Amino acid sequence: MHKLKTIVITLLVVLILAVGGIWGYLWYSTKQQVDDIVALAKPFADISYGGIEISPAGSIGVKRLQIILNAINDAVSIGAIRLNAPNILALLNTRRQLSNGQLPPALSLSLQQLELSLDGGILGTELTRPSQRSPLQDLDALGCGPIFALGGTEWREMGYNNLVSNLSLGYRVNPNNRIELQMDSHSRDWATFDLGIDLATSAPVSSMMDLASSLTPKIAKVHAVIRDDGFNQRRNNYCAAKAGKTIDAYVNDHVRLVMERLRANGIYLGPGLTEAYRVFLAEGSRLTITASPPAPIDPNELQFYKPEDVAKLTGLTVTVNEKPVSDLSFSWDRAKLAKALETIPDSAPTPTPAPDQPAITHSPEQSTIVVQRTFHPIAVSEIDRHIGKVAKIRTNNTQYRGKLEGIKEGGFVTITIQRTTGSATLSLRRNEIIEAQILY
Repeated sequence: MHKLKTIVITLLVVLILAVGGIWGYLWYSTKQQVDDIVALAKPFADISYGGIEISPAGSIGVKRLQIILNAINDAVSIGAIRLNAPNILALLNTRRQLSNGQLPPALSLSLQQLELSLDGGILGTELTRPSQRSPLQDLDALGCGPIFALGGTEWREMGYNNLVSNLSLGYRVNPNNRIELQMDSHSRDWATFDLGIDLATSAPVSSMMDLASSLTPKIAKVHAVIRDDGFNQRRNNYCAAKAGKTIDAYVNDHVRLVMERLRANGIYLGPGLTEAYRVFLAEGSRLTITASPPAPIDPNELQFYKPEDVAKLTGLTVTVNEKPVSDLSFSWDRAKLAKALETIPDSAPTPTPAPDQPAITHSPEQSTIVVQRTFHPIAVSEIDRHIGKVAKIRTNNTQYRGKLEGIKEGGFVTITIQRTTGSATLSLRRNEIIEAQILY
């Protein structure tokens, strides 16, 4: 009995020393790496942290981080950043696997209590001019009275003081030629977003080389859940007040403007998806989108199929507040959509200097930065927001290019165009305009 007790005590001591050694190694190596990162980031940011913590469940992290970003005059506070593995031994093995080019079977990175100021350089920077933004940006601000984009100022007026979020990004290698990606994000009093993507590979993946040689992984499943945690109600109340309308009238107007903007840029959603968007805004709660193709599909192939076939090929389902959306019809105009997303500007006239200003010339040795402008499609109902700008307006008969002068009583849009004999101001019926583009 005495011998047995001695053996048990010896084993316990060895186990404690082994665990202590693993603990010490992980703590020291992590601290050394973090200190190296802090030193490398010194020219760009000042980073401080409260300590290193290790969990027996298989995670190691840095707690109480403060990051001051000098270039944009902002600070980021993070309660903890953790690297998570299935267990403590897998965590210990992770560094060796990565250094040898191997892919750990499962790994995730989590950020807890990530806090950003609404007035700082990240979220509170002065919004760029509408002329510098894509026509598919700022859709959430349509119908919000005089507001063209939502930013730090508007969020504060809605009652927010800062943005506090938890974020997790991770993957797991499935033996059946699958890689499961998962992203979970929760922003307090804003929204929760969970996204899971299952990728099918052509062969088992155990190393970085295997992953690279598997060419383009195919999508086996996509599951996305958006849950409103208060933002919709705050935005509805705020924008309804800004627009001087009831909440129901604002929501209906917003949905109409969004659909018009999408159609102007080549995206056409059917009645079912349009109503699903309206219900989610008005009632909040939960929007679920799932794609489960009968066989894994390369996303690059979808562009070659007809829009009406894409929903079938991807096994698409949509539910709002747990109620299935039966009509999933949608389509797109590839040329218009490419135009909305392109970065190469359309040709624009070269401005001439005013009569009382000398023309500015540059020698060949001087480098000149030229900011080029391009035409962007807009909804016809938004023309009155662009008075004074150069526009292209197309009716059933012809296209006009000139300066928007205003909106006259009776629904007439006035535009001044240039002719060989001088300028002329035309009045076009709004209901006859089928397309409008603005130069910026």
